[in-house]
Amino acid sequence: MNIFEKIQRRLKEFIFGEPKPQPKISLLVPFKSDNRERKRAFRWLREYWKHELPEAEFIVGHSRSTPFCKTEALNNAADKATGKVLVILDADAYLDGEVIERCADRIIEELDNHLWYVPYRKLYRLNKRATYIITSTDPADPMEIPNPPPDDWLDDNGHKAGYGHRYGAMVMMFPREALDTLGCFDERFRGWGGEDVALLRALDTLWGKHKTTRNPIYHLWHPVIGEDYRSRMWAGQERQYNSNLAMRYHRATRHPSKMRHLVDEGCRHNKRLLHDWIREKNEDGW
Repeated sequence: MNIFEKIQRRLKEFIFGEPKPQPKISLLVPFKSDNRERKRAFRWLREYWKHELPEAEFIVGHSRSTPFCKTEALNNAADKATGKVLVILDADAYLDGEVIERCADRIIEELDNHLWYVPYRKLYRLNKRATYIITSTDPADPMEIPNPPPDDWLDDNGHKAGYGHRYGAMVMMFPREALDTLGCFDERFRGWGGEDVALLRALDTLWGKHKTTRNPIYHLWHPVIGEDYRSRMWAGQERQYNSNLAMRYHRATRHPSKMRHLVDEGCRHNKRLLHDWIREKNEDGW
């Protein structure tokens, strides 16, 4: 939360009385898309989380960048968040809210032990038909998905279901103190790829080794660019840049001093970007 938002909140507390109790959970959801299928799934999930975790903050993070910068959107959302536990949640991620509740309780109970989670073991990528069936049900009482789902519900027949948690894909949960320790999400990642695993490695090295939980998570279908991770490039994305930066995070894993230097380098980059953006706005008469 930046200084202006803090002042604004203090003024509201002074004028209107006691502030609301601090929420336990803040869901940070980076999202920007004009695609109809993505927007349909996001609208359904937004309603689902409203019913599933009614006391949690749901904060959509925004990015000014082209291509879209997920880490910029996460910094934007985290600045607004007031929860004790921050949940990075992809806009196409679907899982049982009780899992998030249980993990948040454990994180708070074991704050001194630096506990944090990638809260699943199996990641199932649902196909278009299965996604449409699920998002056609009431988000307040959604259809229960078999675990594991039938093969004809999945894009890859579940062959890669056991890999996602290794890279921090879809969802990560940690206390606010963990982000304070890092200082920022690294906005040098632009476009698709690399930022999730880099954040996982930074937290594992500078905060504590993450844990997983014995439950599935589901990826709701939407159109993608490219045939695989090698060809998945968003418009305006610099080829290999994200991969090279993610490799630097990989090499710094389990080396706190190297990781500290790398994360601080990213935070300095973020501040320069913000300074340049404010200067441009002032020059435009903002």
